[in-house]
Amino acid sequence: MISMTCDNCEKALEVDDTLAGTKYPCPDCGDINRVPEGSPETEKPTEQIDKAAAAGHPSDTGPEVRVMRVRRCWIRSRILRFLMIAVIGIAGVVGLIWVPVKDANGWYNAIFVPMAFGALGLIGWWWIKRFTASIEITTKRTIMHHGLFSRSTSEVVHDNIRNVTVDQSFLQRCYKVGRLGIASSGQDGIEIQINHLPKPDEIREIIDLYRPL
Repeated sequence: MISMTCDNCEKALEVDDTLAGTKYPCPDCGDINRVPEGSPETEKPTEQIDKAAAAGHPSDTGPEVRVMRVRRCWIRSRILRFLMIAVIGIAGVVGLIWVPVKDANGWYNAIFVPMAFGALGLIGWWWIKRFTASIEITTKRTIMHHGLFSRSTSEVVHDNIRNVTVDQSFLQRCYKVGRLGIASSGQDGIEIQINHLPKPDEIREIIDLYRPL
């Protein structure tokens, strides 16, 4: 058995030898701790294996801290659709202002009201939708938050990540947005998947800094 102390609550833990070098959740506080590999004399110095600290991010060792939290893009992930809907909305507003002066029958309501308010509603929905999903990266795990009024989360410990994928169309590559997927060793499919993320390649690189060597 390996004896260690929780980085967060300082509780003494006993961990099986087979878990050496992996990350282990504290049963009391839930903090993820790295299990030492052998005695301190035989371990590698932290600065030689801490890729995250070398890259200027929070250290992979010590208490769990947030590295970053990213929400979906609003405009950049759907730029062509946004521009088209914006033009329709502007045309609807201009029609409501100008046409009544020229036409007293009120037929314009059936055309320009849906154009103006429909475009405004769709753009507003896209803005609200960006708050319904986000991805949070800590020094120990990656967590997806989903929902607006009700909330659900899905998380993967970095030591258990089997694969990180980035999917982008041509336009998404141009605007640096895309879909990020994370598969863990304990699941057959992709456990975390979120679309419309800004700079997904950079997010993947940061996650890789906290994965095992």
